[in-house]
Amino acid sequence: MDTMTPTTRAQQYWYLVTLGRDALLRELAPLKLPDSATRDPLALAGRCLAADPIGFPEAHQAAERALVPLRGARTFTATVTEEDITVEHTGIVPVLGEREAGDVTGWYAELLLFEHSALLNKAAYRLSRMPGDRTWIVDSDFHPSGHPGTLHAFGSKRLGRTRTLLPPFVAELDRLIAQGPGGAT
Repeated sequence: MDTMTPTTRAQQYWYLVTLGRDALLRELAPLKLPDSATRDPLALAGRCLAADPIGFPEAHQAAERALVPLRGARTFTATVTEEDITVEHTGIVPVLGEREAGDVTGWYAELLLFEHSALLNKAAYRLSRMPGDRTWIVDSDFHPSGHPGTLHAFGSKRLGRTRTLLPPFVAELDRLIAQGPGGAT
């Protein structure tokens, strides 16, 4: 099986399109860009990553500040088998830690997934695992366009049907928690 990993540029792009988009918009706000320039997450991330640090320093610096969580990201490789097809994924975890929701403390994670077969940006999630949860719950996910498919506040999606992660990804997040702070292997 090919063990390709996504390039740094691919990771940065997918992060700015999805999980880091709100931070990017906050960083760009002082530039007072027109709505037409910020509406499309794919185009905005591409323009900011391509921004010349000398010719367009404000956009370049905004992207650099929005990318801070990705610099300390932990990574893992997981194999998923569905309907007799085995696919390897690289998981990038820019944020993993405890967070409070009201008077309850649970785990929060941000996860970017890349499929090895073509290094496709498979998914981007904001996840939570509150006390009593048996697995990680998907609070937010993103379409390939970068626009959110589901948006729930941390720890709020507990009633009725909930979307969860596949077991190989759950095991990797749990392993990263058990490792404690620092980089993943």
